[in-house]
Amino acid sequence: MAILESVPAGPARDELLARTLISLSGSAAELSGSAAGLELVDRAEALADRRDDRAIGFLARSQRGSLAIRRGDLAAAATALRGARDYLDFAEPYDRAVILSNSGTVHLYLGELPEARKLLEQAIRMDASTGLTREEAKARHNLGYVEFLDGDLPNALAQMALALTIAADLPRGIPLLDRARVLAEAGLVREADQALAEAAELFRQDRLAQDLGEAELERARCALIGGDAEAARRLAMRARDRFRRRGNDRWRRSAELVLLQGDLAAGRPGRRLTGPALRLRAEFERDGVRLPAQAAALIAAEAHLSAGQPDAARAALADVGRATRRDPITARLHSQYVRARLDADTGRPAAASRRTRKALDELAGYQARFGSIDLATAAAVHGRRLAELDLTIALRAGRPAVVLAAAERGRAVASRLPVVRPPDDPVAAELLAELRQTVEALRALEFDRAASAPLHKKRHDLESRISARSWTRTGAGVVRELVTVEELGAALGAATFVSYLRSGPGLHAVVLHAGDARLIVLGSADAVDEQIRRVHADLDVLADPRLPGPLRGSVSASLTRSFAELDQLLLAPLRAGGRLVIASTGLLGQLPWGLLPSLRSVPVEVVPSATAWHVALNRPRARHRRVVAIAGPDLGRGIEEATAVGRIWDARLLTGAAATGAAFAQALAGARIAHVAAHGVHQTENPMFSSLRLADGALFAHELDQSASTPEHVVLSACELGLSTVRPGDEALGLTSVLLHLGTRCVVAGVARVGDQAAAETMGGYHANLAAGQDSAEALAAALAGRPVPFVCFGAAYRTMAG
Repeated sequence: MAILESVPAGPARDELLARTLISLSGSAAELSGSAAGLELVDRAEALADRRDDRAIGFLARSQRGSLAIRRGDLAAAATALRGARDYLDFAEPYDRAVILSNSGTVHLYLGELPEARKLLEQAIRMDASTGLTREEAKARHNLGYVEFLDGDLPNALAQMALALTIAADLPRGIPLLDRARVLAEAGLVREADQALAEAAELFRQDRLAQDLGEAELERARCALIGGDAEAARRLAMRARDRFRRRGNDRWRRSAELVLLQGDLAAGRPGRRLTGPALRLRAEFERDGVRLPAQAAALIAAEAHLSAGQPDAARAALADVGRATRRDPITARLHSQYVRARLDADTGRPAAASRRTRKALDELAGYQARFGSIDLATAAAVHGRRLAELDLTIALRAGRPAVVLAAAERGRAVASRLPVVRPPDDPVAAELLAELRQTVEALRALEFDRAASAPLHKKRHDLESRISARSWTRTGAGVVRELVTVEELGAALGAATFVSYLRSGPGLHAVVLHAGDARLIVLGSADAVDEQIRRVHADLDVLADPRLPGPLRGSVSASLTRSFAELDQLLLAPLRAGGRLVIASTGLLGQLPWGLLPSLRSVPVEVVPSATAWHVALNRPRARHRRVVAIAGPDLGRGIEEATAVGRIWDARLLTGAAATGAAFAQALAGARIAHVAAHGVHQTENPMFSSLRLADGALFAHELDQSASTPEHVVLSACELGLSTVRPGDEALGLTSVLLHLGTRCVVAGVARVGDQAAAETMGGYHANLAAGQDSAEALAAALAGRPVPFVCFGAAYRTMAG
């Protein structure tokens, strides 16, 4: 500023001073608070008005709007930017584009999405026509945010990705922050939190306190979705304090809102939370911000319910508007959850059940908009509390058919979504090929941590890019109807259907046989989980052929005890005999059921839900009759096993160098049965990258998700590929579940490590039984013949067609 003193007084000095004040205002606001920035803008605007300088007047009003956006005063921002647009003809092209983009952003924050979309599209056209690629990218990114608020998450992610290709040199912090918000709304909490942690570090380095606070607040929301209430509280408090120091009341209130949600989730006394929640509601209403005001009222009502005060909860909700279809899915589900709890706590269980049903149906429709199975399964997390409440209400009623229906509503929604076949994506294919090479390179450096570190980073980056491309696919928007108890009973014939359900610490089962349904209380779910973990550990140890005899005997005895205990916990109370169809997720969905004492030689089908089983059972049969058997490398008896299967079926055989991923994918498209003898890996943290190892490297679940078709029956004679990662919304994801979702009727796969010799012997018997006319569940039960081999028949049992 001192340099300006040497400039002679007059128009040139006034213009230079005004521009300098405007330039400095942003830094002043960041370092000293919004009031300091506004003071400089006031001085610049006064200079412009005194000299009737329209160009400077435009810049001053534009900056006033930008500062108002930063401090969260949307009404002031809208007024300032509207005034700036009155001066648009006096602005340079760059400034015109910025003001249109900023105006669109304000309308975005105000929830006025049509106006926001119009202004941003206008900015994009102006930017593109004048070569302002950086501004075009920013406007395109904000347009993606509009699509996010409008509920079109795949398109939101696509627009944001396109923005990065337009101007890859833009600062990465804000794009990461906004993309994380989209991912969190989709239920991809881990991916969102990773992006937020990276954004926060960038903001910290650049001393951007406001943006850092926003990143911390979004991480708090992610922690809440993921069920970590203490982490949510810690992050929300940190963000609140940061906003408070900056004098940003709007964002401070948002942080306090998340903190209250964390307090509720952590079990803090409801009586201590209602006052702060109602105060926040009043403050949000005073600012004219509808959704946060509604959220505060819902939190107050929920706190009253937790304190046993239903009348006060009803009063808190009395004048709260209903969520609309244009509101985010999380806001809609929260509203239905609190109102359903109120109904349940005031003796109206039927009304509560209607609300939970409606909300879970709405969530299923939301999931159906995603063309990626990864995204569709992740979004189930948003219905977790509603599904738990729905099941609790049904269990209180004690009617087995009602309990089974509630279980179906909350379980494996992805299995109700029709398969969406994606278009060819050559970029994804190149990325997958590069990932395959990276994984193979890592195998060679398995024990060299220093040398493998860059490859691990490259692998993570490639997996992230591949996943991101799949998330932009749009779904069909169609949800299949749930199977009814009558339809299920008719399809079962002489078999018995068992649905295992967890409610709080307790485990229950609904048993359906010959049209008769029974509800049974089984006991502690944790006790069952602990036994299953022991089973998995013992099976993994026994799969090692080098295990010394005495130790093998000790582990075998431990395994026998665990199976006997599980038999008593899970099966004895059911009093069920004969063939079983078992529906369960969680660890129960990964139990080798055929090894339990009372199920030896009993056909068992394991399914994610009754609806999934019924859909698979009634899927049209394939016309083609080809069988393909493939053997991956470095598997002791893999070629021998595949050759034996080939002889039984006169199958197409792929071994050695011919057993590539491309050859296998081509063979799958025309096969009714596919047998794979190969090493396999289930990736717990990123299950879509679970893989089979073939001659040219890994074949990933992601590649199957892009297949044109899959066989009716797939046998994965590989370690642990029957395992799945169960997401917080009770959706299971892994290579087997992907195959079932894509239309494979039945998958036989292992749920623990399998020894080469035991696998080869079991599979030879299995295919001989299958070829002789037994269905897959019968064939597997006979082939196990007392062997401790953890193969499971997933899906609806497959039987080869005669002729």
